[in-house]
Amino acid sequence: MHIRQFLTGSAAGLALAVFGAGASVQAEDIVLRYSNWVPATHPIITRVIEPWGQELSEATEGRVSVEVMPALGPPPGHFDLVANEVADLAFSVHGYTPGRFVLTQLGELPLTHNHAVVNSLAYWNTYERYFMDANEHEGTRLLGLWTNGPYQLTMNGDLLTSMDAVEGKRIRVPGPVVEQVTNTLGMVPISSSVTDAYEQISRGVIDGMFQQLETVYNFNLTEYLTHVSIIPGGFAHSSQYVVMSEAAYERLSDADKAALDALSGEALVRRFAEMWQSEEEEAIGKLEEGGTVFYDLPPELQEEVGEALAFIRDEWVEAANERGVDGEAALAFYESEIERIAAELGVEN
Repeated sequence: MHIRQFLTGSAAGLALAVFGAGASVQAEDIVLRYSNWVPATHPIITRVIEPWGQELSEATEGRVSVEVMPALGPPPGHFDLVANEVADLAFSVHGYTPGRFVLTQLGELPLTHNHAVVNSLAYWNTYERYFMDANEHEGTRLLGLWTNGPYQLTMNGDLLTSMDAVEGKRIRVPGPVVEQVTNTLGMVPISSSVTDAYEQISRGVIDGMFQQLETVYNFNLTEYLTHVSIIPGGFAHSSQYVVMSEAAYERLSDADKAALDALSGEALVRRFAEMWQSEEEEAIGKLEEGGTVFYDLPPELQEEVGEALAFIRDEWVEAANERGVDGEAALAFYESEIERIAAELGVEN
């Protein structure tokens, strides 16, 4: 689906789909309402939510199914939709609600790793060890959190060939960390969600954005985002999650809760991360075929950028400490997990 079509009215025409309807073995089957704000053909739906819903239905012998509904609110509002029981399930991006989530900005930090699975597993392990008790997702049940491909600087004709090469350019930012990166490089941040990207770039409201390349391809932005400046580990990352209504979870039997739990946590993190990595690799190939210009920052410029952005990590450590978490220990653990998992998977940055 073309993102322009999605933005101009296709949401109203998204087909409702119930995955895994099966024979009833309890008095009342439970349908979990998933509010969907991405195109119905997006891999979030076709490669993760649909098969996940099918597996949940099979694991519960048809007693629990997932219904994908047109968006019940704007992308930034989806956490509250679930907390307020308007929806039972939702996917969203932590950066869309600045100030609410602080610890999760760890997963958004610049210059970590290019591989979504490496970053995501390290991130989830860090969450379980250091962040769970802080309960930043209070009011909902967190089913998993992860990152996708690295944010690289995608622009309409411009490249980051020096620290001041893109000064004054207008950049879409999805959250606080990307805004810090944008300001540091002398660009002008314009906050919005990805569903606004096509209209903004096509009308010249923005000159580019920090984005994973999967989005550039799948949201049909290649006509306007023609040049990509690349740094190992990315300029930033997107921290994402799926939450479930506590009330919806409590409606499940103990057996069905166990089935859902088994499909959540690390299992869901892996499912999303593997999808994102696959989509990113495919998108890079498609962009190369289509003539997108790729520019790898030279080592000396990488070092300059790294030094300029180092304060973001320091500020995150301080913010984590204020939330009762040992920020320095959490960051050190996250980085060690990235190194360990990358070595296990044989993945280079």
